Amino acid sequence: MMRRIFALAAVAALLTGCAQLPRSGAIGVGPDVQVEATDDYLYYSPSLPSPGDSQQQIVTGFLSAGNGPQNDYEVARSYLSTSFKADWSASDEVLVQQGSTSFELLDVATARVELQVSATIDANGVYEAQSGEVKRYLDFELVQESGEWRISKAPNLTVLISPNFSVLFKPYQVYFYDSTHLSLVPDIRWFPSRTSTATELMQALLNGPRPWMRDALAWDVPEGTKLSLNSVTITDGVANVDFSDELLAAEAQALRHIQAQVKATLLQIPSVERVRITVNRNDLGIEEIQVPMPQVYAPAPVTLDSDGLFQSGKTSAVYLPASSAAMVNGAREFALDSASKKLGLVTELGLYQINLIAIDKSPSLIDLRPGLLAPSWDNRGYIWSVGSATNSSWKVFDSDGNSKRIDTSVLTGSATTVFGVSPDGARIAALHKGAKSGIWLYPIIRDDSGLPVKLGNGVPQLNTFGEPLAVSWADAGHLAALVTDSSGSVRPTVMTIGGTTRVYTAVPGARQIVANLSGPYLFVLKDDGTLLQSRSSVWSEVQLSVRTMHFAGH
Repeated sequence: MMRRIFALAAVAALLTGCAQLPRSGAIGVGPDVQVEATDDYLYYSPSLPSPGDSQQQIVTGFLSAGNGPQNDYEVARSYLSTSFKADWSASDEVLVQQGSTSFELLDVATARVELQVSATIDANGVYEAQSGEVKRYLDFELVQESGEWRISKAPNLTVLISPNFSVLFKPYQVYFYDSTHLSLVPDIRWFPSRTSTATELMQALLNGPRPWMRDALAWDVPEGTKLSLNSVTITDGVANVDFSDELLAAEAQALRHIQAQVKATLLQIPSVERVRITVNRNDLGIEEIQVPMPQVYAPAPVTLDSDGLFQSGKTSAVYLPASSAAMVNGAREFALDSASKKLGLVTELGLYQINLIAIDKSPSLIDLRPGLLAPSWDNRGYIWSVGSATNSSWKVFDSDGNSKRIDTSVLTGSATTVFGVSPDGARIAALHKGAKSGIWLYPIIRDDSGLPVKLGNGVPQLNTFGEPLAVSWADAGHLAALVTDSSGSVRPTVMTIGGTTRVYTAVPGARQIVANLSGPYLFVLKDDGTLLQSRSSVWSEVQLSVRTMHFAGH
């Protein structure tokens, strides 16, 4: 058997072969759709095989051509044998390559490529970051056709390096309803920006949310429903979505919910202005309902200092009744609801709840436990509270101060240092130490009335790029975090949930972070109470002597 091992620095060079594909730079945050292909032209134009190419050149050329999805990967298929061209599926999986690659010719007609993978993307656009050194081995079989080598067997996938991935693939939000249909919940997916993107988004919606999110979400689509034409067409700004007969089994309200999901998902595409849902090309005449998008945070956070609560920079004060103003001196944490009508204050005595618009504005002590963390409001008006001790119980309180203990058996043996409810009310983000460590996301399971009853099985966030120190929601699809990198520097980051991470300039002494991605604006609080704001990667001082900060609705 012939065995020759070649170092493939050339593969990485081929994978970056077009000048329009960046080789370095920060990974974009998303999920805004910034460009849209009106045809299948993309930035990378891969090369066709050349006469006399060796087995190695054919395999590496094929991998490089995976950077060009135009015309259903037409160039990549030119490296395949006549009998295999139609069978190869490029969309089953994408591997994001990290580091060097090696090629091994096992015999004259069999080859293997070894590469290190930092992330994978499946056929539904689900991005999974990989921890540690994850290696994949890709096996190829080759045959000769008219004296030229061609691939007769290959994995159903493509390989991209990270900078190319961020150019060729775009993040889109596939929307699902929370379990009580109060809000839409985004599930970020990644697809190449091309004419088939609308179809891929609808296929992803029909295939449902990520498994860990399902217990927190509703499902209105009747079993067996599919796209009847297997494609979504866009004509004069109208996205035509034609479903199979199974959709007719849905009740009227379920059809309204499905239409809202479809609209929210497809209106991200710039050329889509309206959505038309049909079954076998027959219009259903579904009644329109308001699409309940998740809450968007204000441009700047509210800060707490010895004088009270203020918009950042002390530009204006948050109204506090006289009965509560005196408590500010002793307050170390707070949470203001999204309407700025209800306030939670944490003092040495515990958590107080204050209704800022009630006739009786007296503070009510609702949680007397020591060591309470910053509370968090959800979009149903419940305030969440937990202590910093290992196995501290999680509780929610309604507007009257009635409490409900949450089943958090999934957290046994863990201590929480910071947490927050997502703007859509369907998930918890928490930073742990102990049995679970790092940043985790959990589905919130509610009863039919919307009362939280349990946290479901969570998933760790592996795209932190360091040891996390703090975390908060930036919007319904992103987390802001402070992480300590390998050099010991504290860096602000913004993580796409189910996607990439952007890392910012280090901020010495940083201890808390919040972010609003509409700017995007980042706010970082230092140990000495200095509040900094970042715009266009420039940090500026906003306020001094700040104890803590949060967006209204946190």
